[in-house]
Amino acid sequence: MRPQGSATADGVPASPRPSGSVASGTLTVGIGLVLLGLSATVYLVLSARAVGPREFASVSTLWTLVYTFGIGAFLPFEQELGRALAGRTELGRGGGPVIIRTVQAATITLVILLAVGAVLSPALVDRLFDGQWTLLFALAVAVAAMAAQYLTRGMFSGSGRFGWYSAQLGIEGGVRIVGCVALFVIGLDVAGPYAWLLAAAPLISVVATAPGATRAIQPGPPSPWAEISANLGWLLLAAVCAQGVANAAMVAVALLAPESDAAGQFLAAFVIARVPLFLFQAVQAVLLPGLARALAAEDRARFRRELRRVLAATGAVAAVGVAGAAAVGPQVLRLAFGDEFALGRFDIVVLAAATGIYMIALVFQSGLVALERHRDNGLGWAVALATFVLACLVPLSALHRVELALVLSCVVAAVLMGARLLASPTRTAS
Repeated sequence: MRPQGSATADGVPASPRPSGSVASGTLTVGIGLVLLGLSATVYLVLSARAVGPREFASVSTLWTLVYTFGIGAFLPFEQELGRALAGRTELGRGGGPVIIRTVQAATITLVILLAVGAVLSPALVDRLFDGQWTLLFALAVAVAAMAAQYLTRGMFSGSGRFGWYSAQLGIEGGVRIVGCVALFVIGLDVAGPYAWLLAAAPLISVVATAPGATRAIQPGPPSPWAEISANLGWLLLAAVCAQGVANAAMVAVALLAPESDAAGQFLAAFVIARVPLFLFQAVQAVLLPGLARALAAEDRARFRRELRRVLAATGAVAAVGVAGAAAVGPQVLRLAFGDEFALGRFDIVVLAAATGIYMIALVFQSGLVALERHRDNGLGWAVALATFVLACLVPLSALHRVELALVLSCVVAAVLMGARLLASPTRTAS
């Protein structure tokens, strides 16, 4: 193994290796993620109380689209950049060229996404945003800001700069909390200002942490497109479908029950049921680079150990989430959002169970991506999303068919990807 500070074979100075395990990186990222998760709850609770269930349906749809397309389209760039950068760092090679390649590919993706949104804008505004164009403009800015976020997070995680990663999460959360409280105290009761706050918070966090991102750019050997693009198509398919499984329920409720307050109430319950998922993002952020470094060092035992540890912890968190939903879910929902927002105990437990299964599927996803089994990952999520769509055709009430679709799609994703991980030649999950 090359000592830190030595030069590579082609004379390029070796980049410093990140230190720490998945556990220590998770703790660092978790500090920022606690604030970010809290900000999501504050934002959704206060905006719901301010605008009421009917207009909150538009805000909740905006939230869903921002995180479906922001994460779906650009999380793969964080994953690939983090994986490639971690591998280069483990081998003592600078990652500057691979960062440039990733930025170029992400920019092309963003331009295409915005162009498609512009073409579909009249239908989006009419069907999903109740005629409010400002929500569509806020959506475009928010998605662009998230593209920059995931690129910089890939730099931070791949180079082991988890302090900067945590800072970006914390700044976004802090801006969102302060801004939302200010809007609520002022007494604004329309969706527009809350929509623009959703766009401003990630943008400010990127600007504030830009110095840390520039420090991650180290000179190194040239990066061919294949270094990031060979599996990018499968990653994009996986990310879009995974976010579809996670978030399509909101849009489905809005389309299946367009004249009711169901979409707003459903998201309110979803916020309560998905609290564990906010915390799990810290694990996800550092799991893939840690696994990639273990594979680059040919340390199969470390790979298995980290994967098992995270899987056990995720299962425990999921169980606690389901138990909490069963015990106090309806009470917490009414306390947080008000008496206008109500959903049955069984419904909240179903949402919590789906969240737990979804988190387990994400652990399997990280293992497959680290092993470069991108095809298995993409197909698993695609089949899961197809399952969601088909289950929505079952002749039940709008709420129950969406709940059924959500649970079935999460189970399909976890089973398919877990089976592929067990069947991998390395037997990493055994």
